[in-house]
Amino acid sequence: MTTISGPRGHLLKILGVSFGVAVSVGQIIGSGILRAPAEIAGEVPGVGLILILWILGAIQAAMMANMFAELSTALPKSGGGYVFAHRAFGDVGGLIYGWADWLSCLAGAAAASVSFAEFLPLVLPAAGGHKIAVAVALQLALYAANIAGLREGRAIQLVTSLVKAAMLFVFILTAILFAAPAEPKTALVSSSLWSVGGIVLAYKLIIGAYAGWATPVYFTGENVEPSRSIPRALFIGIALTGLLYFGINAALLHVLGNRGAAASPLPFTTVLQHFGGDGPSFLFALTAMITVASCANACIMPAPRILYALAQDGLLPRAFGIVNGGGSPTFGFVFSGLVSIGLALSGTFALVFGLIGTLNTALAVLVELGFFVLRRREPHLVRPFRAVGYPWLPGIELGFDVSLLCLIAFADRVGVAVALGLGLLCIPFAIMARRTHRRSSQTVP
Repeated sequence: MTTISGPRGHLLKILGVSFGVAVSVGQIIGSGILRAPAEIAGEVPGVGLILILWILGAIQAAMMANMFAELSTALPKSGGGYVFAHRAFGDVGGLIYGWADWLSCLAGAAAASVSFAEFLPLVLPAAGGHKIAVAVALQLALYAANIAGLREGRAIQLVTSLVKAAMLFVFILTAILFAAPAEPKTALVSSSLWSVGGIVLAYKLIIGAYAGWATPVYFTGENVEPSRSIPRALFIGIALTGLLYFGINAALLHVLGNRGAAASPLPFTTVLQHFGGDGPSFLFALTAMITVASCANACIMPAPRILYALAQDGLLPRAFGIVNGGGSPTFGFVFSGLVSIGLALSGTFALVFGLIGTLNTALAVLVELGFFVLRRREPHLVRPFRAVGYPWLPGIELGFDVSLLCLIAFADRVGVAVALGLGLLCIPFAIMARRTHRRSSQTVP
């Protein structure tokens, strides 16, 4: 297949492990960890079970990364899971996956920008009445920087991811070492009142909080040495985030206990209030703003790569495959920016953002099925990284995700119906794109 580089440039091969870890941590750690602990504490009885669920989330992400690492090093192209879905299932399957994945990225960017606007008034009270304007301004700034070039987007991601990881680590140490713990029976004793549905909904939130671990895969074609850097970035990013998530929840539950965490919409602020004064609130707001801004940038960067890959395969107009001199798919960024800003303006992003956990689980199942399809259909494909424990470990993960998707469907029928509708909406366009692609291929001598 001929790569569409266009007269204005091509994708730059300048990325390595450090960027992969930064963009993984950047997209995983967002507003979800700031809000999810309270909702999870309300659904799950007992500190121990909550911490086990967060560990399970990291293990599940690592088991999926085991397959993604093999696929990305065997098919070293930018575009994320779409590349694997298209190779395994053809144009229709690839376009459905790319559509849902692209929409998930934009919903994440819109939600993160609105969260930034909600936290800004804690630092700058005058911004309180301009939430939408602030959210749009943040997106415009990030899109402009990324359109300028890959180096600019990389710099933003490296700095913001490092700063937010450091600030969260300081929070963990401060809370555990200097804040008084909750009463032992509140923090450690589990209630017997629990339900499978509550735990499934809580774990769905945890899946959403870990969403983004696969972000390095979107930039495989821009890595200097993808066979080395992509697997390392995936596993290091998951391990670092898992440690931070475990530490954050342990700190919150240490100070507030299960009931106290459940009673506070933003348990971070409740913990910081233990120290008194205005300083802790300011630091929380600053940490939250950096966290969600970093997440917004990490959501913005992959979206045009999906469109770029679709254009390379003839499923979108060639304009989406044009890359500027800085290594950025210009039209892909502009189009993605219009949609994500539109979501932020309309407020409808909230529904889509709520579907991210469901969409990610469904997309993961599709890629995992594709993994087995390609292993069987293309056994001689060069695989610099081979999934550990094949076929048992990948098979266990596939079975787990299929079961989880069924449980999610049982616990959230409306959400699954909407997610299914979004996928079906794309099928007519996928069929038309495939027919157009075939006609154009037949006319080329």
